[in-house]
Amino acid sequence: MTAPSNGAPAPAPPGRAPAGGVVAALTEPGGKVVEVVAGEGGPEVRLRHRDAGAPHLRAPLRGLLTASTGRPWHINPAQAGSIGVHGAGGEVVVTARTGPLGARLELAFTPGGLLTLTATWHNDSAHEVTDVAAGLLLPLPTSDANLTMPGVLYNGNPSSDPRRKVPRVEPGGGFVCEQDRLPIPAVNAAWDDRYVSLFAHPAPRRDADGKVAYDSLGVVRQPGLTVAAMTGVIMFDGRPDVCYVSKAEVADHPIGYRTLAPGEAISTRHTLDWGPVAPRGHGFRKLVHTRLHQETEGARPLGREDIVRLKAHAMDARWTGDGYLAYEGTRHGRPRSYMYGWTGQCLKLALCDALLGRPERTRRAADFYVEGSRTRTPGLRHGRYLLDDGRWETFRKDGADFVSSRAHGETIADLAGIARHFKEAGLPVPPAWEEAVEDAAAFFWRTRLQEGIVPIGWTPDGRPFSGMVSAAGIACVQAMLGAYRLSGERVWLRRAEEVLGRYHRLHAATFERPFAHATLDASGEDKEAGMYYFLAAFELYRLTGRDLYAQWAEAAADWLLTFVYVWSPEFDAGSTFERRGFKTCGWPSVSVQNHHLDVFFPTSELMEFGLLTGRPRYAARAETILHAMGQGVCREPGDWGFETPGEQGEGFFQTNWQRKGEANTWNPSWVIALPLYHALRMRKVP
Repeated sequence: MTAPSNGAPAPAPPGRAPAGGVVAALTEPGGKVVEVVAGEGGPEVRLRHRDAGAPHLRAPLRGLLTASTGRPWHINPAQAGSIGVHGAGGEVVVTARTGPLGARLELAFTPGGLLTLTATWHNDSAHEVTDVAAGLLLPLPTSDANLTMPGVLYNGNPSSDPRRKVPRVEPGGGFVCEQDRLPIPAVNAAWDDRYVSLFAHPAPRRDADGKVAYDSLGVVRQPGLTVAAMTGVIMFDGRPDVCYVSKAEVADHPIGYRTLAPGEAISTRHTLDWGPVAPRGHGFRKLVHTRLHQETEGARPLGREDIVRLKAHAMDARWTGDGYLAYEGTRHGRPRSYMYGWTGQCLKLALCDALLGRPERTRRAADFYVEGSRTRTPGLRHGRYLLDDGRWETFRKDGADFVSSRAHGETIADLAGIARHFKEAGLPVPPAWEEAVEDAAAFFWRTRLQEGIVPIGWTPDGRPFSGMVSAAGIACVQAMLGAYRLSGERVWLRRAEEVLGRYHRLHAATFERPFAHATLDASGEDKEAGMYYFLAAFELYRLTGRDLYAQWAEAAADWLLTFVYVWSPEFDAGSTFERRGFKTCGWPSVSVQNHHLDVFFPTSELMEFGLLTGRPRYAARAETILHAMGQGVCREPGDWGFETPGEQGEGFFQTNWQRKGEANTWNPSWVIALPLYHALRMRKVP
């Protein structure tokens, strides 16, 4: 009989459970307890806390390990009656037979109170075993959990268009993906005010051709919910060997199968955390704050001043007298145009010119927009100007003219920011600018849906385009706050508080329906929808000093940070990323539909939030993010596929989505505007 670990009860000899049924146990100073107990169908593991009466989670030991052979792979739990358990040296060891392989699972607490699970599958036969798909399983005691897989799955992606393929975990289905698809390589499940988080420790495998592969992670619902940490095999919508390869597209992609020679083994290492959480929708925050990968460093190819210099050069190349070209000439087959909001950010660029001390260009761009973009509906404006046609137009959605609330709201917010900057600099502000801001804010207020929020957009005559509940219009709250900043009329502050409160109750109070529908080319949960809630909540905190708004902003910041890579996968030999030493750490991914990296993020505001509220970890993350985005910036003609220094691609592909290890050369003007704006604001901070 072995000695107890960390004060836990001593395990009983194999085959005989002591009084109370405890076979082996581990404890840690923080109060977490792991117990192996005798069960009717064989030994079971219990996760609990010493101060809690009922176990947090209970599952049969044979259900923790799987190994199948042949294709397609399937869940194949350990053989009944094959389980052995013993405790020694501060760990519990489980042995089992999984298919043709012997398996061993070692459980031990880290000094920080997390549980390490090291699993090994060993071919102890005299024959080669092919097409092995092994894994660690965590069966959940509920069929109704709020699930988070960072960047790809948020409570089942309830707002995603059901007609489009995106990751989901429907009955009889499941989604298991490559670890390098996950910004934080982990799964969180939360239910009944409790959570479990399973973290992977990614280790690359490089074959003879230099191709890199990682293990996989996901959730299956067959029939109950089970977190699955596999040795590389994947699943989409319950279909093994199917990969999500592009926007709403899947393809057969049988990867991750392993061959074991006699005596050869596969090993994996994971970390398990559990505890209370309320509401359950905040389980994702446990992933952000566990910070297992906090030692990972991001790239720093450019200093802040270098980013400003290069991006300003690219902005200068886009200036055409009244605005900034949305695209670099006509190289993408697009007409020459100015675009406001979303991927154009024409007034954000004008604000950057003001911050650079060039107010005359700012004035011309703002005047051109205010004077020319009006529609017949007061407060509603066009979002694009075609230079060669001399014509304003709206965006299009589902084959119809459409004014996006996200794009219109952020444009008016930028116009308010320009006017405010001019006032602070002692420069004259045309009354038409302030009138445009107030007219738009009034329009946003009077066209609210019955839920009290702004619609996803409007028809050209000012009617809501759809009654769909979404977070797209939160940018309009910022416009209302801009009206308050300029006019001092408290009605705008009260209205902004009212509308953001409605958004809070719909999305952020519980996160049962996460932020969605801000990106115009996608239809589901996306980072940009959460951005505007964070910005509005933070602005309300600055204006009112109410800690409630700081709490709202912090929750949104944590949600946004689930999209930001905390580690850097390796890439295939010969790929652009491998040759150039590209690091993903610090890069944000985009949405549950678009699994690539881009620079759209509230970087400088995250830094300010951290510094102003005494939460320095957010400022540190912002610094990592800003410098990571310095990768892929053209420094000289020909660099990264561009001729103009400062240009940068919109998409960087870090996983098996489009072209892994490469970047595109699609460069709408927001790829200039966002990094330049944030670098300008952050360069004043030590």
